[in-house]
Amino acid sequence: MTDRDPSVTLHSSWRGIASGLIGSTALVTLGLAGLAAGGGMTPTVITIAGLLLLAAVTLDLPVACRLNTDGVQRRMMLRRQHLPWSRITALSRGRPSLSARRRDLDPGPLVALIGRRRYLLVDQSESLHEYEDLLDVLRASGRDDDVEALLPPADSRTPTWTYRRRRWHPGADTRG
Repeated sequence: MTDRDPSVTLHSSWRGIASGLIGSTALVTLGLAGLAAGGGMTPTVITIAGLLLLAAVTLDLPVACRLNTDGVQRRMMLRRQHLPWSRITALSRGRPSLSARRRDLDPGPLVALIGRRRYLLVDQSESLHEYEDLLDVLRASGRDDDVEALLPPADSRTPTWTYRRRRWHPGADTRG
């Protein structure tokens, strides 16, 4: 560990972000097309459901999260949210995707528990190196129970920053 505050930034998958945006936009478009064609209850319900889903994707689906000794900074498309460690009951894993369960690969994505509410931190499992950085952050924050509870990812897991800009690669200056 270095003399500076340990931190790790984890990213959601492009597939998850794109599918959330495309699916919700498709529902809104389908509903609006139905309303333009004659209206009725079904297109109205589809439009409202699409708008709610689009709001959830843009306001609550994390693009990335940074964990450090202060807590967790979730970054969504239209907002940021800071979750201090004092509010977080535990870190755990969400359910893995259906394809991952069939192939018996990674544990699920990282989730922060606050009371009975679960906050998704990223929609994919991190690499082994990112997992070790995450454990360093948890140890430095005095979260030893979380260290014991988190299952490690598979050795073959690629880093979450793989398809990101150069500034997210390890060793790059990530102050922004």
